[in-house]
Amino acid sequence: MAKGSEVLEMLIPQGGWVIVGDEFDGITFIDCNPITKKEFNDGFAKYHAFKAAKDAEQLATKSAVLNRLGITAEEAALLLA
Repeated sequence: MAKGSEVLEMLIPQGGWVIVGDEFDGITFIDCNPITKKEFNDGFAKYHAFKAAKDAEQLATKSAVLNRLGITAEEAALLLA
């Protein structure tokens, strides 16, 4: 289950908000356009697909860099250790 802060990061990635807990009533919109309670609650259902797409994009980028370098992920880990 997604956290309220994760849903807000998806919906308002530029920030400008603070959340205490995982409920809409815990959100303070400081320097951003506020969202509705419905948008926030609907965001929980959308977060899993958003996160999966974001993770896939990051993996593709990582694989492309490793391919350009001509090394495996294990070899890269050795370089960073």
